[in-house]
Amino acid sequence: MTRYLIASAWMVLLSAPASAGSLAPSFDCAKAQSDAEEAVCASDALASLDLELARLYRLAIKGPNAAADRVEALKQSQRDWLRERSECWRASIGLEACVANAYAFRIHALREGYSDARRDDANGASLGPVAYRCDGLDALLGAVFVNTREPLVSLSWLTFGIVLPRVESGSGAKYASDLWDSSPALFWTQGDTAIFAPPGGAEVQCRREPTG
Repeated sequence: MTRYLIASAWMVLLSAPASAGSLAPSFDCAKAQSDAEEAVCASDALASLDLELARLYRLAIKGPNAAADRVEALKQSQRDWLRERSECWRASIGLEACVANAYAFRIHALREGYSDARRDDANGASLGPVAYRCDGLDALLGAVFVNTREPLVSLSWLTFGIVLPRVESGSGAKYASDLWDSSPALFWTQGDTAIFAPPGGAEVQCRREPTG
């Protein structure tokens, strides 16, 4: 079991409407079986997320560390995730936003839970997880960068998770959303440092933890 909970309190809309679909996802759009799959087929941004997730899933399920029990657990978690994605038509944040968040959370979970999913990064569009230690935060902040058609960052700490869209910045990589009245959520990386502000929280300074 991972510490990353898909049932997060915060799920964030992409910063712009998804682009019209010309990029084929990993499944046959002629056989789309849910509103979520139809949304993926209609959006290049969502299709690019689907292709990256399919790549990670193949690596995880066929990798050298794919023992039989872990493969079966992975298949079951994928079936569970597909059912959850199909329920996005119910989401108050909207179908496309829910689907985008579902993909970002699942990409985070695969990269965090399966080392084989990180083997072929040169051909992929995601990086991480990267750990940051932040002032005043009683847990490491885990970040997975999803550099698909509309880049996102998936962040996890304690039992919370959030997805933020990348926005323009003069330097570094900035991800932000102002959907909360109290204060915007922010994650802004520059080299090995970052600024993090959860929804409704103050900005804190973070430092990337050494790997290995």
